[in-house]
Amino acid sequence: MVLDLRLLLQSRIFTFGEYSTHAYGSLRFDGDSRVVGSYLHPRETFYRLIDHGLEFLCADGFSVTARLELVQERPLLFHGSTVGLSNCLYLREALAFHPRSGQLPTTLLRPAVLINTVPKSGTYFLQLAFQELGFRPTDLHLGNASLHNNRNLLPDVGIHRNPQAQEVSLAVDLLPPLLPFGSVTVGHIDDRSVLQAFMEANVFLLFVVRDLRDVLWSLFRFKLAVVDPLDDADRRWRSCSLSVERFMGFVVYYWNRDILHIANCFRAFFAFGELPVLRYEDLLAGALPESTERQLEERLQGCGGVAAFLAALAAARDAPTSTLSRGLPGMPVFTAEEEQQIRRLIQALVAGTCLAEVNALFGYH
Repeated sequence: MVLDLRLLLQSRIFTFGEYSTHAYGSLRFDGDSRVVGSYLHPRETFYRLIDHGLEFLCADGFSVTARLELVQERPLLFHGSTVGLSNCLYLREALAFHPRSGQLPTTLLRPAVLINTVPKSGTYFLQLAFQELGFRPTDLHLGNASLHNNRNLLPDVGIHRNPQAQEVSLAVDLLPPLLPFGSVTVGHIDDRSVLQAFMEANVFLLFVVRDLRDVLWSLFRFKLAVVDPLDDADRRWRSCSLSVERFMGFVVYYWNRDILHIANCFRAFFAFGELPVLRYEDLLAGALPESTERQLEERLQGCGGVAAFLAALAAARDAPTSTLSRGLPGMPVFTAEEEQQIRRLIQALVAGTCLAEVNALFGYH
């Protein structure tokens, strides 16, 4: 029981809190005794197992601060209290992985991969290419402070219609050491401290960008076709009769929600100048700049190098994914004149805002 519980603890992220107040934050259990949290508090520095539960220890390594008993196994849930108090604490499983101990040594040649993209820049296309190379998708879609857990769901557009249904709030920077070797995960993270945590855990971090003008055109149509409205204001712009009005309503509604986040992704990716940044247009063409190839070659040695990667891209290029605009059911149809009008608005929007500056960071003028 003790050995099994320790392995289970070490392969999960938990939410820790008190029922009568609030969640304190996220916790991960490292090794035989260390607690890593999204917050710093000396009362939760170490842990040790006891019969049917665990104890938290203070920073001195021996003072017990809380005792919790296992009350549910799937998912793991502990109840307990602070030593000397009658409060009701909980430790609830937020995300689980299989323990790493059973993995084959050969998987060490293939690190965990995080494809961190600007939205609508080939996220699942690139994931499919890594699947061609033998990487296993985790079916997790990461943000700065939450993720969408799409495991055990069919890989269709349903995962995007109401993504909030799969949303899990947790400290994403606790996740990197738990990602399995030889796995591939996707995300749209712009928080540099979170990205730094993935680097420090030796996760193979790939950034992908795309011309913002094409991102906006694709995102506009994707929202109309696939994503359910969030509220009445979101419904209102979709009901506009003129295509130009619909696009302007989309910009107003999603400027703070999505578009500024996209700009922040560009800035964050540029700040990590030592890491490879792939351009979506190059991925489609199957031709990468020499400098990018050199950056990739070392990290891809365990799966055939850049040559194998380019072959995988070619195999994945026309395969359907859950976000590929071509062929998605319900994708709005615009006349050539309507598309031209909207694209002129996009050009003016990018040229006249902060989007021009961030677009130029990766050579889009």
